[in-house]
Amino acid sequence: MNTYTARVTRDEDAWMVEVPEVDRVTQALNLRQVESMARDLIAIMTGAEPDSFDLVIEWPEEIATSLAAYRAAGEEVEKAAERIAQARRNAATALQGAGATVRDIGALMGVSFQRAQQIIESGRTRPA
Repeated sequence: MNTYTARVTRDEDAWMVEVPEVDRVTQALNLRQVESMARDLIAIMTGAEPDSFDLVIEWPEEIATSLAAYRAAGEEVEKAAERIAQARRNAATALQGAGATVRDIGALMGVSFQRAQQIIESGRTRPA
């Protein structure tokens, strides 16, 4: 599968999208249009279908930096959420092992007894 690059820069009223592999430039009125405009340009210039090749979009540095920070933060949140879920399962299981009732577990963990039961069950079906 061929790979093309779309280099995005800002012009006065539009986003310029340069595709060096076909030595052409197109424009997009907004960032949502960048990929489709680049794919259409490549398709016209090569005769390929717009979804038959890979496209790497090179955003301006300030956009790329912001997107990278946003994505990294999202990954950190996902990892933290998994640690929280594991700690929740461990706590519920430990409380049950110590003889606490499901109602007590729910009260101590700040959830309903039904949710406490779900947490305990999820700990039984997931590897630790």
